[in-house]
Amino acid sequence: MLNRIQAFRFTAGITRAAILTCAFSIISAGPPAGWTAAGWSAIGPPAPFTVGKTAAAPGSLYYIATSIPGDVIYLAGNLPLIISVPHGGGLSPDIPDRKASWGFINKNNDDATIELALDIVRAIGEKTGGKFPHVVINNLTRAKIDQNRGWGKDGNPTTGRGGEAWKDFHHRFIGSTAIPAVLNAFGSGLFIDLHGKPDWYGADVIIGYNLSAWQLSNSDRHLDTSKKNYAAKSSIGFLSKKLEGWTGFSELLRGRVSFGSLLQKGLDELGRVRQRRYFAVPRLDYRKPLMNLSGGYNLKAFCGLTDGSIDNPYRYTESRFISGFQLEVSRGLRVKNPRLRADFAATVADAVIAYIEKNFGFRLLP
Repeated sequence: MLNRIQAFRFTAGITRAAILTCAFSIISAGPPAGWTAAGWSAIGPPAPFTVGKTAAAPGSLYYIATSIPGDVIYLAGNLPLIISVPHGGGLSPDIPDRKASWGFINKNNDDATIELALDIVRAIGEKTGGKFPHVVINNLTRAKIDQNRGWGKDGNPTTGRGGEAWKDFHHRFIGSTAIPAVLNAFGSGLFIDLHGKPDWYGADVIIGYNLSAWQLSNSDRHLDTSKKNYAAKSSIGFLSKKLEGWTGFSELLRGRVSFGSLLQKGLDELGRVRQRRYFAVPRLDYRKPLMNLSGGYNLKAFCGLTDGSIDNPYRYTESRFISGFQLEVSRGLRVKNPRLRADFAATVADAVIAYIEKNFGFRLLP
């Protein structure tokens, strides 16, 4: 098995497009007969994984040994960072379609979020000397399963292949593998739930913290001091508590050290190159977006919130926790132009590294 730096060097001489095309086909369909396609043969196909028994090697791909290879894939990491991709899959196996008991069920996929995740992984590796985030990718179409909903919720399957895929994504890979790996190595870490949104809805990038647009409309002072304790209701509540006395909640949410403000610096540069303006919200100079996407089940479950049936399931404390946000990316940035997507991914990587270094206190750059 290659070490973490060699795992990136194997791509020398291969075009980015070829790597992404090969990687996407592999992750989308499981290990194909022609696995030895250029590049990925250097690290091998996804290997079977058993929770509590398999020693995951950073930079290697895995699937749960008792499940269908390719339904849910895990890239093992060695950074205090977990990225989940719940809605990017296109596989449509013989699993009954989700049906609503009442009302509307969203069955739309977030196109090209898997490719975007792979671009982010590559960019982070290039900037950190070959290190990897933990990445969990769902490959089943959203018509079959919604990996940002709870067990059995919104028509999610609870039996058979679909039920096992839900467990693979939430419990076996994120809850029982990635989260313990980060907590044991670092004590705390960042979770990003990666999604796609239509171009017409709001800013190019919307960062969700489990707070509504109405809650974000409050002043910084109110957010910081209200008895409603907005910090505890947010997906960065544990991180905010850790930084109490040094960094206020509103500063972490939309101030100079917020992810939105750090990302906006890179988007400004990307816009200068592309001769177009790109925006992320909330941020320092746009604190109260009217159009917001606050996040869903994954933020609540994996960032230790207490909300209805969810009650800090991983028993985080002020010194041992995962905090994070939902990252909603416009179709224009992720689908239409692979080169633009890669440049945007590099911008995200810079902001993620800066956010972790500034707020979690870990040195990631060599």
